[in-house]
Order: sequence, then C-alpha cells, then structure tokens
Amino acid sequence: KAPVWLKRCGEPFAPVSWRPDEVVGIMGKKAKNKEREERPVSQWEGKHPEPKSRVDERRVNATVKLAAPVCSLLEFKLECTPSTKISYLVDRIIDRHGGSISDLSVCVNRFHPEEIVHRDKTLEQCGVFGGDCIIYYDYVPRAGALLQ
Repeated sequence: KAPVWLKRCGEPFAPVSWRPDEVVGIMGKKAKNKEREERPVSQWEGKHPEPKSRVDERRVNATVKLAAPVCSLLEFKLECTPSTKISYLVDRIIDRHGGSISDLSVCVNRFHPEEIVHRDKTLEQCGVFGGDCIIYYDYVPRAGALLQ
C-alpha cells in the first residue's frame, strides 16, 4: 500500500534525501550510485593569474621649464611616472605660480607650437617611458592685483 504523502502528491517517486550520491525512494531503499566518473581536471583549475599592479614602478624625472623667456627661477624638478597625466603637471605649474597663470601650453622634450600636448594625454602617450624628460610650458598672464 502507498504511503499517505504519495496519495496526496500523486507522484510515484519522490526523493527524500538530497545528497548527490544517493537517493531514497518510496520504499526507503537507497539507489546504488554507480561509480562516479571522474571528470578530467583542467591544468588551470585552482590557478589564478597574478593581478596587475596598479602602482607604476617606472619613474620619470621631469624638469619643468618656462619656454620663453628662459628663467632659471621658474624651473623646477618633479618626480612622477609615465602614467602621469599632463593635467597633473599643469596643476603643479599653476601652483608654483601661485595661481596667477592660465591657458598653459605644454610640450614634452621640445617646445614647438605644433607639438603642444593635450591635457588628457599621459607622459607615456607623449613618448616618455622612464628616465629624464623636459616639460616646456608657456602661458598667458592672468590679470590680478600684481599686474594692475
């Protein structure tokens, strides 16, 4: 005679155990698990690639110079990485001038109007991968208390 729960659900087989290697049927007998076939182990299983470092170990020694007139008082050195953006350099130059300059034109290793670099570029995109480089800049003076 079928158990009461079988009459309610109307299914001839309802698993009682949820272990993957055995299933208990209506009569309480364990279904024999055939030998589990072992799946082939991938050579990459458990191995993860080394994460890329977000810290740029390369170093650039940038000498920042005013293009014209040549003035050694406005020259300074800045240590950075090839992934440094030109906008960062522009901000450092403006800070050195006390915020009194704007509209900077920046060139890397050579000052020429055709080689003015956009602020979104990095030193690496300008051909600087490490070592020393020269950043030339020119600007338009900002009207302020010192110039009036």
